[in-house]
Amino acid sequence: MKIINIETKKESIADKAVESEIRNFAFSPDSRWIVYAKETSNGQPAIWVFNIEDAKSIQLTDHTFNDFAPVFSADGNYIFFLSNRDFNLGFSSFEFDYVYQNATRIYAMILAADGPKLFKDKNDVEPVKEGETENQKKENEQTSGKKEDKLTVRIDTEGINNRIVVLPPATGNYRDLIPVEGGLLYLVGGKLEKYDIEKEKSEEIMSNVSQVQVSADNKTMLYRSGNDYGITAIKPGIKPDEGKLNLDNLEMKIEPRKEWTQIFNDAWRIFRDYFYVDNLHGVNWKKVKENYIKWIPYVGHRADLDHILSEMVSELNAGHAYINWGDFEQVKRIEGGLLGAKLEPDAKANKFKISEIFDSENWNSQRRSPLTTPGVDVNEGDYLISINGKEIKTDENPYLYLENTAGKRTEITVSANADGSNPRTSVIEPVKSELELMYLTWVNQRRELVDKLSNGRIGYIHVPNTSYEGNRELFRGMYAYHDKEALIIDDRYNGGGFIPDVMTSLLDRKTLSYWQRSGLEPMRTPGVAHDGPKVMLINGYSSSGGDAFPYFFKKKGLGTLIGTRTWGGLVGISGNAQLVDGANISVPRFGIYDENENWIIEGIGVYPDIEVVDRPEQLAKGEDPSIEKAVEVLLRQLKENPVKKVKKPQPPNRAGWIEEDID
Repeated sequence: MKIINIETKKESIADKAVESEIRNFAFSPDSRWIVYAKETSNGQPAIWVFNIEDAKSIQLTDHTFNDFAPVFSADGNYIFFLSNRDFNLGFSSFEFDYVYQNATRIYAMILAADGPKLFKDKNDVEPVKEGETENQKKENEQTSGKKEDKLTVRIDTEGINNRIVVLPPATGNYRDLIPVEGGLLYLVGGKLEKYDIEKEKSEEIMSNVSQVQVSADNKTMLYRSGNDYGITAIKPGIKPDEGKLNLDNLEMKIEPRKEWTQIFNDAWRIFRDYFYVDNLHGVNWKKVKENYIKWIPYVGHRADLDHILSEMVSELNAGHAYINWGDFEQVKRIEGGLLGAKLEPDAKANKFKISEIFDSENWNSQRRSPLTTPGVDVNEGDYLISINGKEIKTDENPYLYLENTAGKRTEITVSANADGSNPRTSVIEPVKSELELMYLTWVNQRRELVDKLSNGRIGYIHVPNTSYEGNRELFRGMYAYHDKEALIIDDRYNGGGFIPDVMTSLLDRKTLSYWQRSGLEPMRTPGVAHDGPKVMLINGYSSSGGDAFPYFFKKKGLGTLIGTRTWGGLVGISGNAQLVDGANISVPRFGIYDENENWIIEGIGVYPDIEVVDRPEQLAKGEDPSIEKAVEVLLRQLKENPVKKVKKPQPPNRAGWIEEDID
């Protein structure tokens, strides 16, 4: 966190972050203090203040909780901040597992030891009326009729944690605390609310708000609602279009070459300042700029600039260094419609045959199939006769007749015969994409292969990424197949996402105990755990989080890696910077190394224990060499070290046990 003196132009460092960036800060009303959140040694952020006059930082809250987003109150008496201090236990719907959710509340810190209380004293019968002390009377007499003194913020650090109070609003997903006269604005659940200090309660200011900026006098605000902006006084019950700004005639004149030069310079600076190691992989970054800026005068289109930027950042030899398009004209897209099936032309019949209908889960909206929905009479091997009454022949693209049909009722006629005799007509709703259906079919085919080769002894789980979908597939698969003797975890084509430590921990679960119940089979703890051997399949498309997953798998000794070396891209990205025309660039901001102080995986990948190449001609024939090898390895391991089957012991006999113990 740096401070620049506007008059002297002198720049100084106020404080440095520990693990995560100092993301927000706020000045005190007298401009003598800066309040901010910074992590302590245990990773928990605390509230700090920086005294500009003394150039000293002071930690206010301890390192016990996650404290963040601090702001001074408008009168300088308090610091409002958010903190996760509510440990609300939430249980899983699938097993005995839990997390702590919905933990955030708004807190206030009384800064001066004799500062004003935030909540009035209350009495069951009547309000308490406090009389003025002699000192207060003298102060009131002295200040009566005089000009208001200049505001000065005083912070007494001794005992300050005992002067923290919680505001009445319940726990929620709060953000953007904004001090205003008499209270505090905040966003929660898409609503803008104000906490009134005098009334000691919150009231809604406006709904459907995503951003707010308040004027210097704290009386007016600029808001964003959807794609609209407006300016209005801060008051309860603001209507959605109140104070809406008319931006229809707003025009901007852009000189492309000047803008492209700015974009180039900004991109170069962002990589210089945010790359995860200061030496930028040993690259002379100034020299790189000199080499590539020469090409800017020859840029004739925004795409040319992207090409130059891509070439420039490739000099760093780092993964996750991406340039995403900015101000491009977008061609209007015509939505199509898909059947969830393969169509193969039959030249002799001049018709398309439905050669394969992809697998589906019609209870899942993402995997709904138009042709397997109940009531639809279409089978593999049928000929496609017509769509919405239009005859379909092989000399035309059948998807022309499915344009703009996704999610709409569409009539389809098929026949088991090439001549169209005995036609059957069904009403279907085509889908926008077949990717989920094709993926499900691919997974099911491999699961069936594993089941066949192992005679049902081995379970198969494919993990497409380490983000939402991958976690869903892994946990869903573990719940379904943890009772198998062995498991194949397929990390091939894993596109990454989150760091997969939680996913690895799931695979690392072992049975800790068994519980006998009357008349029922024993339970075990944890309820979902796998005690048998495992293998993980990898290939060159196992990337990012898909690199980390097999590394963690191997690190924990969970099993054998089979396949080919992974992609080798394990530097992380976070908070991509935006350029002036709306483009954004992703800068590698953290890299991985091990306990031996060696950089790992990035640019190298994770090597298999057993190398197996899935040759395309084998895959085309429906073979899967990696799976075949995995089954072979697991069956051998089961033979050499069979999983122990724990039997229920004989019921304990404790007759006379207490008497014997007493003697």
